[in-house]
Amino acid sequence: MTDRETIESFKSGDDLAFVSIYNRYKSGIYCFCLKMLGDRDEALDALQDTFVRVFENRQRLLSTRAFRSWLYTIARNQCLNRIRRRDRQESTDTGRITAESRMDGPLARLEKRERIELVNRYLQSLKPSYREVIILREYHDLSYEEIGAVTRSTVSAVKSRLYKARRRLAAMMLPVISPDDGHAQPSLTKRIQVQANEPT
Repeated sequence: MTDRETIESFKSGDDLAFVSIYNRYKSGIYCFCLKMLGDRDEALDALQDTFVRVFENRQRLLSTRAFRSWLYTIARNQCLNRIRRRDRQESTDTGRITAESRMDGPLARLEKRERIELVNRYLQSLKPSYREVIILREYHDLSYEEIGAVTRSTVSAVKSRLYKARRRLAAMMLPVISPDDGHAQPSLTKRIQVQANEPT
């Protein structure tokens, strides 16, 4: 059964089709939630809540072609709700020290895995509107039209936000990740360095 046929069956009330959809998309949605939230437990909760809402609102899916953007829209909303709750909670905690801002050892000696973790930390420092377009484009390969559908923005607004997000992320990373320090960089870092210098 093709992806479109599975989605059509799900819309028609086939619960087994929902299981198939869950198994097919759960990894991608979990990765999106994890990069948006930066916390595994929160990402798992957001994943489960996303698919609960997908199941409960199947009749709201107007087109099978729009399923992926519809799914990511629901996941995005779950993440943003958690980010807002977290921000409200943190605003009352004035004495909090973020351990994530500290790095042990010289950055020049970081291995590839540690560098990827560093990129993820910088992603978390971006505001959500920038973070989400980077994640959707670079990690999930959504088209500009799909990202626009997920974020309820025009294609031109998506391109502008993505350009600004890349510039911001590159500006934060370049002082500590040098291309000539003798270590391989994550592919995302390389792409951002190039793309941040020219409009999308």
